[in-house]
Amino acid sequence: MSATPLYIRSAAQISLQNPLCDDWLVSPRVVDGAYARAVDPNFRDHLPASSLRRMGLVLKRAVTVASRVLADAGVDRPEAIVVGTGLGCVESTEKFLDALCRTGETLLGPTHFMQSTHNTIASAIAIHTACHGYNITFSHRSVSFDLALHDAALWLQSEPATHAFVGAFDEVTSTYHVLLRRMGFVGNEGQVACGEAAAGFLLSKDKAGAVCRLLGQTVCRATTSEAAAARLSDFLSAHRLTAADIDLVVSGVNGHIPHDAAYHHLCLSACPDVPVVAYKPLFGECYSASALGFYVACRLLQQDVVPPHLFASAVPSSPLRPTHILYLNHSQNSDYAFALLQRL
Repeated sequence: MSATPLYIRSAAQISLQNPLCDDWLVSPRVVDGAYARAVDPNFRDHLPASSLRRMGLVLKRAVTVASRVLADAGVDRPEAIVVGTGLGCVESTEKFLDALCRTGETLLGPTHFMQSTHNTIASAIAIHTACHGYNITFSHRSVSFDLALHDAALWLQSEPATHAFVGAFDEVTSTYHVLLRRMGFVGNEGQVACGEAAAGFLLSKDKAGAVCRLLGQTVCRATTSEAAAARLSDFLSAHRLTAADIDLVVSGVNGHIPHDAAYHHLCLSACPDVPVVAYKPLFGECYSASALGFYVACRLLQQDVVPPHLFASAVPSSPLRPTHILYLNHSQNSDYAFALLQRL
């Protein structure tokens, strides 16, 4: 990243935990079973009824999250919208395909088709916020959010702009849950529940009222654990930091041993004595879950104490108030994402 500082001005989430709030810090919801849908707010409290009738579920969540993020930051509209999604508008896609089968490819209504594409989410946010600027969607499985964040940071560094909305959104229907189980993405022994995610952030050059500072982020390819550890070491060095400077690691461990092995190797190699927290036991697994991990990292930098129920490693003997948080994510042990966040 260039010398221009970037900040997270505001953040919001809709997930398996109570929506648009941070109850999970004190009294997290317990998710039973292998699959659960997100807890939705009353959308009528956030969106006009006329708009709700034309929106699928993931669009309602995305626009609601974006509206909250902008309102909390005191910004009328972003100058760019960058979204990550693994599956896009799943319910609308299913309705479109179901109608296609039932009607023999005749008399198809256009709404579900128009809302079935992945970039519909970013488009809906743009329409709602009257943003006519840069608008792009990344769909790359579990690093979709990380690529969106990376692109938004690069865009802000290269343009005379101040704000960019960054988010990730995925809904998982019961049908798609079955498919994801067959793929081996969820439903493995010991793995957390499959869930849904909607998280958004205002990335800004303006420090006013910011949640934290984004020191740097990267997405890289590494075919072995050793190569990934070397990339992480280079990432820390590029920002003039060592393991001693990192107070906390936010890890995407989900209970599936082959998946978690990459995180364990990274932590042991680069940050062997740094406490680790895990967010997926609370928020579940899906292609946009990493956005909720980033959300957790941002919120923890605002807190005086890291809640004991988040720790994946031994709970520190004294309360932890982190200054630097290292966020880790990977997809299929080959695509890795790192981010550094700093308390203001």
